Amino acid sequence: MIDFLKGTVTPRDWAAVAGILGATAAMIIAFYILMHLSQKSELVQVQTDDKQVYGDLLQARRINSGIDALREETKRTEKLVSEFEERLPSRREIPTLLKEFEAMAAQEDIDVELSPLSRSKDTRKETIPYSIVARGTYHQVASFINRLERFKRYLKISDLNIGRSVQGVTTARFTLNTYRFLQTATEEVS
Repeated sequence: MIDFLKGTVTPRDWAAVAGILGATAAMIIAFYILMHLSQKSELVQVQTDDKQVYGDLLQARRINSGIDALREETKRTEKLVSEFEERLPSRREIPTLLKEFEAMAAQEDIDVELSPLSRSKDTRKETIPYSIVARGTYHQVASFINRLERFKRYLKISDLNIGRSVQGVTTARFTLNTYRFLQTATEEVS
């Protein structure tokens, strides 16, 4: 190699240069294999995570843009549920219902006979039927039935039979069903 410094290149000098270049190439390949390929897999993982986070961000932005509409819909739904529960309550309110029923009959100035019938239940509600006999003028009886149909609670009139008027008195017989909402034990806890 000293001859190289003097200006002449020997085959031994070429072998030393080739060895140095080979060692450098080996170091570059080793660096590529050890560092670049391991970093590449981490880079792929980071890119995958980035895409996931970006997708979650887009979804959050979509949800956020519609949050006011969802809140308004929630308010409307809660109001509807509240009105429904008022019309079909989960607690027994039969004594109150009977007082209101008698008050309506008194306001129409008719005589009413009320007889409870057998109750029935399904998975969500209990049906509470009453046999009703109402006596008064035809218009009083019709007005009374109309008031029942517009009552704040859910009531169903069935088997309606309005007889002929005898000396100005009409007798109407019908079945009046009211309902009670049934809750399961899990609904009552939550």
